[in-house]
Formats: sequence, structure tokens, C-alpha cells
Amino acid sequence: MSATPLASPVRDRDLRPPAALGVNAGRLVAAEQQPVWADPQRASAVRAELAARPGLVGWEEVQMLRLLMAEAAGGTYQVIQAGDCAEDPAECHPQAVNRKIGLIDALAGVMKINTGRPVIRIGRIAGQFAKPRSSPTETVDGLELPVYRGHLVNGPAATAEERRADAERMLACYTAAQQATTLLRQRTGAWMPPTGAPVWTSHEALVLDYERPLLRRAAGGQSYLASTHLPWIGERTRDVDGSHVKLLAQVANPVACKVGPTMTAAQLVQLCARLDPGREPGRLTLIARMGAGQVAARLPALVRAVVEAGHPVSWLCDPMHGNTIKTPAGLKTRSVATVIEEVVAFQEAVTEAGGVAAGLHLETTPDDVTECVWSPAQSADVARRYTTLCDPRLNPRQAVAVAGAWSAG
Repeated sequence: MSATPLASPVRDRDLRPPAALGVNAGRLVAAEQQPVWADPQRASAVRAELAARPGLVGWEEVQMLRLLMAEAAGGTYQVIQAGDCAEDPAECHPQAVNRKIGLIDALAGVMKINTGRPVIRIGRIAGQFAKPRSSPTETVDGLELPVYRGHLVNGPAATAEERRADAERMLACYTAAQQATTLLRQRTGAWMPPTGAPVWTSHEALVLDYERPLLRRAAGGQSYLASTHLPWIGERTRDVDGSHVKLLAQVANPVACKVGPTMTAAQLVQLCARLDPGREPGRLTLIARMGAGQVAARLPALVRAVVEAGHPVSWLCDPMHGNTIKTPAGLKTRSVATVIEEVVAFQEAVTEAGGVAAGLHLETTPDDVTECVWSPAQSADVARRYTTLCDPRLNPRQAVAVAGAWSAG
């Protein structure tokens, strides 16, 4: 699995959108959600070092997952994508990785029993180290601090030193991701069947100073993102003319994009044209994050618009992000009952609109946490075992219950 590094980090001016994208293809948009590094010179050196390091995933692996995702787009396979909200690089050692894989395997098993179809296993793993945030700062005990943006950028402790945007963290996270990816590759024989059921890597391609240096070129000339098998774009960075969309438009990986309730049909069709201009099965996955109360009203029109535009996408349900609430004590939580309600409504909406409901995208942990509750009435229990670095995750019993709500359709 040879992969030749590009000569230097790729910048926006090198990411030329195809001419077919129209007159607005070149509109300049500042990259959203990017850290302001405390030491810009060190950040430049880190980018150069990342560009010189081996890619974390190989071209053959990227091709294989894209073929599998084409099967999902055709309804033959289904998908479970699961893992931490914000990954801790300290948990990329064998014991932690194996526990995460075990949970993904369990969820895949439940879905296969329910539907009889094989399941593609994808982890939010080996790179989910950065998080978009709604505000650049927060106030803790009267002290205004930069917000925690994931271990790729800064630390979670509420001190000025921990919240400093330190580019050196990108190297530490690369090393952790390399360790986790190596463990996954050893487990499944380099993702090549029939040696076992692979767990592919995925993360939100958010911090461009980390992603761009990990662009690689295959022997045939194709550019691909070697930081992960399946990169996705989040709700806050999906501007059709933005830097994140431009980056993923230029790589040959299977890619994904979150779709929230504010998305219009016109915006979504534009995004599909940018990310899947060839209308190729396996290229694009859309991850709906509507909120249980919005699915029936908002999702069918979006699905129909994509179908009518001829894009053979897979639709995944993220029933987590649209259903976050706060306890009286101010902790974020999610109700499993509401999460399941969105899963059921999602399958109905996508299927009735002519799309392919391919699977689930969940924030989970193998730990017995109490971050999510079975019903809103249990919010007093949330604080008992609350260890997430960012948003609340399903514990194993809760995650299995959500996977159990996925039906054959």
C-alpha cells in the first residue's frame, strides 16, 4: 500500500473546483472554525513535518471502502458509524481500541439480526480529535477562556495554559491516530476480506492545518486524504464555497456531509454537485441530524431533491445532535427515547421519499456512563458518571437499544 506524499501542504489556491460548478465556484470564503495558533512559526513547521510523515491510510483501503459504500448506496449493505464525540488520544492504546471495536461489532450484529443485510463498520476513531464550537470563548468561574476545541488544538482543563492553541498537539494526535489505525489494520488483515470484518476510520475533517498536509497522491495521479478513510464535513463548515467543501471535493475518498434542519433543498443539491459531480455510487454519504421533531417536516423534501438531481447517495441517521437538551444543573444530555424516535422517523421519511436509508451515525462509548438518559424524567442521574470531553454519549446498553430500533425497512 504505497502512498507518495505531496511535495507540500495543499492550499486553497491549489484546490481548483471543476469548471462545471458554475460562476460562484471561485467565491473566496474564510475557513470556518480554524484555530489561531499561539506560535504561527511552529505551526508552519508542524505542517511541514506532517507532510513528510507517512499517510495513515492507504490508497487501496480508500478504494475498497468506496466500493463498499457503493453497495450501501444500492441498499445491499448497511452502515454503522459510531464512536466518541471528541476522541482522547490517550485512548488509542490496544485495550481502549479493542473495547471500542467490540461495541461497534455489537451494534453491527444487532443491525444484521434485524435486517439480514451485512453491515459496514466505521468508527469515529483514529482522528476525531477536533470539534467545531458555537462560541470562541466561555466563562469558567468568572474567567473568560478560549473554548475547548478538541485535543488536536488545546486541552479541556479550564486554565489559560491548557486552552492555548498549541500546534504541537497535531503531531501528538497524528501519533495516536497512527497507533489506532495500525491496531485496526492488524486486527483485520489490512482491511482485506475474507480475513475479518474491518472497522474503517472516520472523522470530521475540520482543522485544515492537519488535513491538508496529509493529502497524498496515488500512483494513478488521484489525490486522496490519508488522514482517514471517510472524512466528513460538519453542519458549521458546509458552505458550498468554503474551504472544507473545496478540500473534500478534490479527494477521491468516500466523503460525507452533515445535513441539519436549516439546510434548503437548493443548498443540498449544490453541495451534492460539488462533492459528487460524477454521480457515482459510494462517493457521497449524507448524515441527517434533524432532531426528532423536525424529521417529518424537513427531511422528505431534501431526500426528494437529491433523488431528482440524480445523486446515488447513502443516507445515515445522526439522531444525537438534534436532540441535545440541558439538565437543571446545566449538563448536556440526550434522551434515548427521543433518539429512537428520530431513528424511526428517519427511516420512514427517507424510504417514502425514494432515498436509501443506509444506517446510523452514533456518539457512543464502551464505558458505563450516565451522560444520556432513557427519558427526560431521569435527568437527575446524568452527573453520576459524566466523563465526555464534549457532548453526551450513549453507553453500551443504550447504544444497543438504538441499534435495535433500526428495522429492515
